[in-house]
Amino acid sequence: MALLAVVMCVNFTSCSDDDEEEQGETFNIEGTWLLQSSKGYIENGNDKNTWDESYPDLQETQLKVTKNSNGKYTFKEYYFQDGSWENDPFTYHPTLSGTTLTVTPHIQDCWDTAEIKSLDKTKLVLECVGDDGNENWYTLDTYVRAK
Repeated sequence: MALLAVVMCVNFTSCSDDDEEEQGETFNIEGTWLLQSSKGYIENGNDKNTWDESYPDLQETQLKVTKNSNGKYTFKEYYFQDGSWENDPFTYHPTLSGTTLTVTPHIQDCWDTAEIKSLDKTKLVLECVGDDGNENWYTLDTYVRAK
């Protein structure tokens, strides 16, 4: 009976440890991501334009993320035009600290900060804000990892 009790304790402990490892798994932002949906606004004085778009065919924006050094990354945004991905991407180099990406100095038509709201094996959600002095904007963009 004592041996059976020891075996049962070891089995339960082993299962519990496995579950904790899965819950603590971290995922890498590096890779190729395809824009699945975007919602947000651009505001200029009294004028505010909003959108809430879905891209089920995943042929809107392709985001390629690579890590450089010291927390810096290269983001390359490709847009789908005339049946293919354009050759000249919009490129910027944010720094990652915790879950916040920051572009410094400010780049025209680019967010200033983006918070990683969610990241797993297949999905990335970025909450982005920007302000260029004349207009400010907010987006909540959902990407899926390209296969």
